[in-house]
Amino acid sequence: LCGSCQPGTHRVAHCTATTPTQCAPCRENHFTALWNYLPRCLYCNHICIQNQEVETECSPVSNRVCRCKPGYYLMDDFCDKHSECGLGYGVQTAGTHQKDTVCEKCPSGYFSNSSSQLDSCMKHQECGNGQLVLLAGSAYHDTVCGACEDFANGGETLRTFFSAFFSGWMPKRDLKHFVNRVIHKSEENKSASRQRGFLVDQIRAWLAQASPVQMKVLPKALKDSHLGSMADKLEERLGEIRQQNPTCSM
Repeated sequence: LCGSCQPGTHRVAHCTATTPTQCAPCRENHFTALWNYLPRCLYCNHICIQNQEVETECSPVSNRVCRCKPGYYLMDDFCDKHSECGLGYGVQTAGTHQKDTVCEKCPSGYFSNSSSQLDSCMKHQECGNGQLVLLAGSAYHDTVCGACEDFANGGETLRTFFSAFFSGWMPKRDLKHFVNRVIHKSEENKSASRQRGFLVDQIRAWLAQASPVQMKVLPKALKDSHLGSMADKLEERLGEIRQQNPTCSM
């Protein structure tokens, strides 16, 4: 009975009555993984394609092994991008090469104000001494803290307040109306994205460059855009802040 060739080699000559099987090493980009009697080694035919990377390179004893690149996972023999957890949702389990991201809705007392493949929900901050709770936290934004004076000056505190108000208190339909009518000053664009995160990002970008005057007249801008219910909610909250600190001029 002729002997076989060990992994990483192949047969080059049969055994005879006086000589054993003759074996030779596999040439480059070829392999044999098992003891064998093959006349030639197998070609390393696994080619890493789009969104894949080499996990184990071709060797004399194994074929090339591919895996999905970071940020992608294997789905039906293709590498799909990991899902992002949207506003109000955090990452429960980060995606791997084999599994997609698992998201969870932020529980009470926690929030997520961005879309992410990695970030979990964060705990609402507690306002320190001398600070007002300008806006209670929600699943979409942190608690907004600040002194009434900072709020009245129309600086970053006011921008943060409005950003949180829009992201956490406005229905998605109203967000889209606000973006179209106030920011873009155009008719309804039915092709525009309806994703909450996309709309909130546009509003945040607008708030970042809005003048103090533009922010002061936001309630009126909401009413003029036929978003009266949101204008009423905003004015109600501003009124509550004034009641907490009657001496502060807003």
